[in-house]
Amino acid sequence: MSVNHEYIILVSSRDNRELTPTNATITRIDFDKSERIKNALKTFGFLITMAFISIFVPILHFVLVPAFFLGSFIFAMDKFGEKTRNKGGQGECPKCHQHFKVQPSKWVPRITNNCDHCHEDLEMLLPVSDELIANS
Repeated sequence: MSVNHEYIILVSSRDNRELTPTNATITRIDFDKSERIKNALKTFGFLITMAFISIFVPILHFVLVPAFFLGSFIFAMDKFGEKTRNKGGQGECPKCHQHFKVQPSKWVPRITNNCDHCHEDLEMLLPVSDELIANS
């Protein structure tokens, strides 16, 4: 069963460091082993299906079938190794002070996003420790 954790993080502008940082709220999902296996099998099944379907594409099947076949193993192992994921959230832009949506991504220490309104280039540092703000 996956566990959701909510974090409050700082949002700063990548272009203008003089702007005062604001806050954003994001949700982290922690996957247990059974969910990681399920996600990996979904990815594997999808790509194997695409390999089978691409058999019927003339000429391109010489490239597509091996690519989908090999990719199914590579991407399934990548999905299996993903223990944590950023589910997304929302924050306030330091430049225009409007709310923007934080896009879902892998859980990496530094993520970038653009403001939906002023298109400011934003940077957010994700927490490495497990100081939880709230459980969802």
